[in-house]
Amino acid sequence: MYRLYSPPEHLADIVRYYWLLDLNPDEHGLTEYLFAYPYVNWVFTLGTPYMVTDDVGQITVQETRVLGLRTNFAEYLHPAGNLTFGITFQFGSTLSIFQEEIRELTNKVLLQDEILPSANWLTSFFRDTKPDVFMETLNDQIQKLYHASDQKGHILWKQFVTLLVNGTNYSTSAIQLSKELGVSQRHLQRVTLKYSGLTPKQVQSMLRCRLAIRSIRQTGSVFDFFHWGYYDQNHFIKEVKRWSGYTPKQLLSL
Repeated sequence: MYRLYSPPEHLADIVRYYWLLDLNPDEHGLTEYLFAYPYVNWVFTLGTPYMVTDDVGQITVQETRVLGLRTNFAEYLHPAGNLTFGITFQFGSTLSIFQEEIRELTNKVLLQDEILPSANWLTSFFRDTKPDVFMETLNDQIQKLYHASDQKGHILWKQFVTLLVNGTNYSTSAIQLSKELGVSQRHLQRVTLKYSGLTPKQVQSMLRCRLAIRSIRQTGSVFDFFHWGYYDQNHFIKEVKRWSGYTPKQLLSL
């Protein structure tokens, strides 16, 4: 149903992966877990439009779009013959490229020339070439856009995320987190809102939820939630449902 392509090493902090969806006529759809929150996608759509259904509703994708942030898992329903190429960005990496708040990017319709104004390509270019050639052009353009961005703010954002996942700050206060980074709490909030559309505490909540679920999948122990800063089982269930739309039991059974 889909193929994943790794980005070059120098873009690994920006691009999570490239992907290609090309469904056979006998396949009716795809429940795509790659696009769950918090990742943002550029989607280059070719052929017949397709539908995306999630907890918010249903949209028809028929042009180049920025899809994100998906707050729940989404089902992608492709008609026969559809070909779609996409980029899934690392969490917080697209804001340095677009220079606008992430909340304004959700499901926004964009033309290729708006995304990559100096690329000078059209949809027909993708239609007539191979994905590896298309990706090579994308790599060059993304690098140019990224280096023209707010490097200082993005560095602080990455330091903040690293601080959250290092194993000791799953429930640390926002004041203490800002002190450890050597910035004011207000400045830290400006940075996290710019690069994720979330406050520091919301980013902390979302990340530890993802880490906890990943750990439970690996260990099989569903009672390990205290390690991730949850104070009881109900707290853990509430947070998992908030970010995935499912209870931990439902999510692990998927």
